[in-house]
Parts: sequence; structure tokens; C-alpha cells
Amino acid sequence: MDATVKNRGFTVIELLIIVIIVAILVCIVIPAIFAAKQKAQQIICVNNLRQLFLAFEQYTNDNNGLLPCPNNSGTSKDGTKICTAEVWFKAVDNYLTTLQLPGERDEISQEERLLLIKQDPIFKTVPLSKQDTTRTIKMNQNLLPASECQRSIETIGETTRTVLLFDGRINNTGVADNYEGSYGSVAQRHSKAANILFIDGHVERIQNGNSDGTTNEGWPNRQAGRALIWDPENPDLP
Repeated sequence: MDATVKNRGFTVIELLIIVIIVAILVCIVIPAIFAAKQKAQQIICVNNLRQLFLAFEQYTNDNNGLLPCPNNSGTSKDGTKICTAEVWFKAVDNYLTTLQLPGERDEISQEERLLLIKQDPIFKTVPLSKQDTTRTIKMNQNLLPASECQRSIETIGETTRTVLLFDGRINNTGVADNYEGSYGSVAQRHSKAANILFIDGHVERIQNGNSDGTTNEGWPNRQAGRALIWDPENPDLP
């Protein structure tokens, strides 16, 4: 009796079954990985906003309760006052250094770490040539009266609803370069939602409409889908 065993390879049908199974697994795994990556980016953004709030808090403590300037203009909006205070994006640096010192001095510069903590994770995808003029997080410009350069945080009511910092659009140069903005420049970049930091220091992920964060779509009004306050002087504007 012949006891030899013939080597048997995969049949075409078996190969097709394996290919189909692998394809199904890929279809399941890739979206899960993408969702996990988006969630991680949203968490990083939230943590950055919370650290920025700590810097804002220390700044106001050192400056008689005054918030830093929302922009780098040399005058108030109505042109009646000369502004000397630093724009918030630079004013927070002195307070972030104690939070974000690198472990190895030659690993990454202090300036680079400060820059990253003041930005949303999407900043890493911005071309190097445009990074110097891209601000992915904006300060609410409506906090500041037209005749003032700075505002006392103590004069702002309903701190749990009033916007301080938020995910800002960067889809064109004019918008990306701004340190400030309002409801019209919100970017819903985190799974079609935006991270909002409020005056009291808490952060919320808020969605309005189905915008992907590159246009004004999804933020048609001051309320932005819920009872947000963009202008403390006019909290009930629709």
C-alpha cells in the first residue's frame, strides 16, 4: 500500500474565501483605527485648552483680573485707545513654560513645545511654510468692548456659557492668521464637532449641523446649536 502523502495546496475557492475574510477584517479595523485616532486628537485638543486656561488664569491673577488682548492690534477697535498688552497667543508663554519643559533639551525646543500646546493637533498637518501664520485655536473676539484693549474677567457674567477659546477655522490664509474669531469661524474638526473652552475653565465638545470644520456651515447663529454666549453684552442674541 502506498503510504506517501501528496502535498496539497490551497484551492482557488479557499484562496477567495481567505481574501474575502481579510477584506472584511480590514473594513472593520480601519474605521475603528480612524475613529480612535480622531478621539485621541480630540482629547489632546481638550488637554491643550485646559492648560491654556491655567495660563490665562495665572495671567489674570498677575494683571489685576485683566484678560490678555484677543488680537495684536496697537489700538482698540474704535481707535480711541493705544493698546500695549500682549496678544493672548504670546502672553501665555511665560505661564506655560513651567507646565511644558522638555525632558531633554536637545530633543525638542521649548519654543516648539509651547507652539504645539497652543495649537490643535491639526497643526501638525499644516505645511511648514504656513505654520508661522496659522493659529488653530482662537480667542472669542466679542469678549472685548470696542473701546477697550483688555477686559476684566470679573465683569463677565454667566461664565459657564461664555466662550473664551475655541477650535478655529484655518481653511484660508486670512482666517488662519487671526488670533481671534467668533461663531462664524468655528471649526468642527473633531468628528464634526468643536472643542470650546468657557470662561469658568471647563471644556465641551459641541456639534451644530453637519459641518466638517472648513466652512461656516453648521454655525449659522450666535447660539451655535445651544445656549452659548459669544457676546457678554448681548447674551440673548439669536
